[in-house]
Amino acid sequence: MNTNNFSVATLEPELKQLYFLWRSAASGAPLPQLKNIGLPFLQAPPSILSIYEVLRSKAGEPIDFKGLYVRSKLNKTLSKAFTGTWLSDHIGKGPGSKMWGAFVQAATQPFPLQITLPYTGPLKKYRSTSELYLPVYGERDTVEYVMWVWFCGRLTMGR
Repeated sequence: MNTNNFSVATLEPELKQLYFLWRSAASGAPLPQLKNIGLPFLQAPPSILSIYEVLRSKAGEPIDFKGLYVRSKLNKTLSKAFTGTWLSDHIGKGPGSKMWGAFVQAATQPFPLQITLPYTGPLKKYRSTSELYLPVYGERDTVEYVMWVWFCGRLTMGR
């Protein structure tokens, strides 16, 4: 599932907390600015919470995404692997992947995106993820960042 038309009530509690933090940080604007979000102070972070900077072409199209902030409850090496790197540097996450498509959509359309993707990581008991892609303004009223929130605590379990 990949939709910008979702019910907040259906989100996992941790994703719901981030959605409301994102929404309240906007203070009446269509989207919040990064400086208004206050990420280090979250009480119950989801499995993965990250901020990616949007690299745009001269024409304004998103061409890559750089991991600036990655906080993970799953694996401490994940934050090291993605922080400071481009999304296109990671196999299976670059152009043409479902994850890449979600980042592009969040960077080009001014609304939150809720997505369920097949889980392709090393933990074979999981089948899918519950994710939010939240566009964030920089200093100007343009999407300069995408907040990616991934939750795996209640994933669909395999048999």
